[in-house]
Amino acid sequence: MRHIVFQGRKYKRVVMNIRGNALFHEILKKVNDIAVPHCPCEEEHMRYALLELINNSLRAHREQKVVDNIHVEIRADVEELIIIVTDKGGGFDTKILPYDLQENASGIDTNSSRFQEYRESHGYTRFGMGLIVARKLFHRFHVTFYDEQGDVPDYHPERVVGTRIEMGIRWNNA
Repeated sequence: MRHIVFQGRKYKRVVMNIRGNALFHEILKKVNDIAVPHCPCEEEHMRYALLELINNSLRAHREQKVVDNIHVEIRADVEELIIIVTDKGGGFDTKILPYDLQENASGIDTNSSRFQEYRESHGYTRFGMGLIVARKLFHRFHVTFYDEQGDVPDYHPERVVGTRIEMGIRWNNA
């Protein structure tokens, strides 16, 4: 039976609601308390990808002055390990990323001039790596946006309330 170990106990599903003003070391401690026996990837890589996405959400919440929680769900389904990160940080325009989200992640050159321009334009406070790290690790990766009614519209800064990222990786035959 596939499961997740969180703080020493076995679960099929772990949910964390992270305050938008939480200190990163508090989050790091919680994420480091997660273990996935027979993880379909290196556990450290899974934790790193998750922390990158949580950090992106934290930054968006702080920039937008949002006090609502960031919702993280980790689920051990029959076929795959699923992680969902949902925030209310207002979403983001995928067109300003230094790559196409639909592009094969293994072909993305993080040393390209587009990445350098992206980093410079954000004063080297953003590196554009969080989504790529997660996309390279998880075979299933979807970014969607939602509005006040929960609908998933195309990104529009006046309508979008938040972002939902759902990722899945198939279990090994261990």
